[in-house]
Amino acid sequence: MELTAEQRADLNGAQGDVMAKCMQTLVRHGDTFNARRLLPIKSAHLAGTFKIVFYSAYYELIHRLVESGIKVKVPTTLDPRPGCRFRFQNRFAFWGQRRLEEDLEALGVLPNYSCVCYSQTDTPQFGDILGWGESSAIIYANSVVGARTNRNAIMIDVCHAVTGLTPEFGYLLDENRVGQVHIKLDIEAMDAPALGLLIGRIAVDRVPVLDHYPFTNVEMKNMGAAMAASGAVALFHVVGLTPEAPTLRAIFPNEPEEVHTITQKDLDDVRASTDLQRDTAMVAFGCPHMTLEEALEVGRHFVGKRLVKPAAFHLVPDVRDAFMEHEIGKACVAAGVEVVEHCPLSGLSLRIGLGKKQVLTPSGKLYYYLEGCEYGSLEDALNVCGVLDGDRKKTP
Repeated sequence: MELTAEQRADLNGAQGDVMAKCMQTLVRHGDTFNARRLLPIKSAHLAGTFKIVFYSAYYELIHRLVESGIKVKVPTTLDPRPGCRFRFQNRFAFWGQRRLEEDLEALGVLPNYSCVCYSQTDTPQFGDILGWGESSAIIYANSVVGARTNRNAIMIDVCHAVTGLTPEFGYLLDENRVGQVHIKLDIEAMDAPALGLLIGRIAVDRVPVLDHYPFTNVEMKNMGAAMAASGAVALFHVVGLTPEAPTLRAIFPNEPEEVHTITQKDLDDVRASTDLQRDTAMVAFGCPHMTLEEALEVGRHFVGKRLVKPAAFHLVPDVRDAFMEHEIGKACVAAGVEVVEHCPLSGLSLRIGLGKKQVLTPSGKLYYYLEGCEYGSLEDALNVCGVLDGDRKKTP
């Protein structure tokens, strides 16, 4: 790998042993993927924000960086907190969370604590080179914004943050951002998270290209997160909508490897049956975190209502106060909605007392990762909460 004189000096210990280890990690990582050089990044995002025993080496590295007086070199945001105050069992499971957060603060990260870092704190621009962890943020930045980041794991993410560098390979290169799988749509009623689940299963670590559909940014956030979960997809295009796919020909310089058509029946088959939905213990909204726009749009259905089943909104922390002060937010709380800031996956993984009953969610990502979870469309979820007015989409 070609290194500048400054990079070579850091690799050889000019800033101490801990920084040298971070540089060595990036260089070895890049060599594995035949990277030619290290590129400067505009920002980093850390995915290791849950203080659990499985990530002990990661936390030890962060602590050693702090002890060495090292700070992040680029704006660096964080994934959500694990919900250590959510229930008593969570406080026990994440007992070391306070020390981790103290170390992260000392490292100089921005305490946004959200997987939707791009909505408030760290908004990238088209073409920006990033060093992000968190699969749902990565796919949004690559696809909707047109920034460039690989799908980075923990340990690599903190090395990006303290060096301000990333190896040049993968989705940083033009040739790896073209389409590979063509997805045709035969759909009457869109369910973006379910669509994302299906596309992920088809594409699996490739670049899918969808025929034009007027998705909102919120729909692309939730659809992309589901793709990233079910198929490790880090980049998708929508013809005539996302910035790198003005036309089908532009994004497919060669013939697609595969062509698939997803139908309305395919989407409906993802949803749990009426009986399974009704037997769930609670409904969880917001994985990835709900933005203010999303929370207000979903929340309007709860105005003047009362829940018939417990429900929780998982919001971006930066907008939670604004939501709670809004009339719709106040109405949601009055209806019985629990409004929280933590990650629903970690917060709901320890469900002592719920027995065999499931969680219902309109999130494709949460459905994929959370054991004991059923999927329903947004309309299904609102219906089970008892707040949906007007015509209801028929549940299978």
